[in-house]
Amino acid sequence: MQTVSVAAAAGLLVFLGWASSNRAPVTPAAPSQTVPTSTPSKPVQPQQPASTTPARPIASDVGADAQIHAILDSAVKSAKLPAMSAAVIRNGRVIGSAAVGVRKMKDATAVLADDPFHLGNCTKAFTGVLIGELVDAGSLRWDSTIAEVLGREIGSIHPDLAGVTVDQLLHHRSGLLARGPSEVWIAAQRAKGPSTDQRRTYVEAMISKAPGKPAGQYQYSNAGYAVLGLMAETIAGKPYEDLLQERVLKPLGITTAGFGQAGDPKAVLAPWPHLDGGPSFTDNPACVAPGMTLHMSIGDWAKFVNFELGHQPTPPLLKPETFKYLQELAGQVKDDEMGYACGWFRPLRAWAGGRALHHVGSNTVNFSEIWLAPARDFGVVVACNEGNEDAADACEAVCAALIQRFLGVDPGPLESARDRRNPVRKPKG
Repeated sequence: MQTVSVAAAAGLLVFLGWASSNRAPVTPAAPSQTVPTSTPSKPVQPQQPASTTPARPIASDVGADAQIHAILDSAVKSAKLPAMSAAVIRNGRVIGSAAVGVRKMKDATAVLADDPFHLGNCTKAFTGVLIGELVDAGSLRWDSTIAEVLGREIGSIHPDLAGVTVDQLLHHRSGLLARGPSEVWIAAQRAKGPSTDQRRTYVEAMISKAPGKPAGQYQYSNAGYAVLGLMAETIAGKPYEDLLQERVLKPLGITTAGFGQAGDPKAVLAPWPHLDGGPSFTDNPACVAPGMTLHMSIGDWAKFVNFELGHQPTPPLLKPETFKYLQELAGQVKDDEMGYACGWFRPLRAWAGGRALHHVGSNTVNFSEIWLAPARDFGVVVACNEGNEDAADACEAVCAALIQRFLGVDPGPLESARDRRNPVRKPKG
């Protein structure tokens, strides 16, 4: 297998050094929760899309696995992480993927290429596709309201939320808080029983209270995606988790997906989640599965990426107009603002040839990141089974290195959607 050159490896180490010395604050460490922001910390430069001509030759597909492996190996060693996995998608196919490291710190069990990693908030794009399918089937409309769909299920709906639409929920413009008042969130974390019952109880508590902002204003909300999940299962008569498997994952050939932590605390059968180098099986409650608890292998995630880049299965999963709708921004968005579509941040990036599709995911003990350039039919995904700041920095550095290596363009600082107001606490030592 082909390996990266000494110069390329040295360049990666320099880049990772840049990430370490110029790191931006990342996702907050509030227990089991992450709230990305909607705008980068600095204006995007340059504002106009770059030329479609790459700045350097694009790497050959030959030996791509080995090249990705070398990039990940440098990142894992530099940041002292348990494991990372990544894939590159270009021109309708996965050109390479790799996994590096161990499933558990201080354990020799190596991570495997098909090991599942937690996607966190990157789950939202999958839920967007499910909602799009229900719209295509005539079961939902973009302007279907909370009261219209859930009025018979939930007796008390606050007047300011009754008219909130599916479109507003998908675009984080419902006004709902990120996760709810502390007493509601704590109750959700302690809840037992079927996920459908937990979700109904949580959503009922959330939509019976006044929203944090007026409907129509942007406010990132995991609670909003829980509402979408309840709407889907109310209409279809099946749990959200089953609906996603049947209507999105299976048609895309995704077989490694599940919900919650992928690992088993009694055996090292999958990557264990970590915080500051120590195993931690903390996760978000089942009620918010539609927004943040999906896991799968990097190869299966890459299949979803290829779909989002416009390569639909046969028969197509979505109508063309629905596919387009799910990637569209709500309202006017300035060039230096990310904006949000239906499960996607849409920052303007010169290297992407326009607005990218982007998200980060974390439950504080895992981290994932995705960058897609639809205009160039290109995407990268990376996941790590550590949730601290160094893991987040490493994921961003790997994404940038993969973009430069396989797209032939230096992306510069990616300016991801991580919350830059509340950095994750630093590793011990």
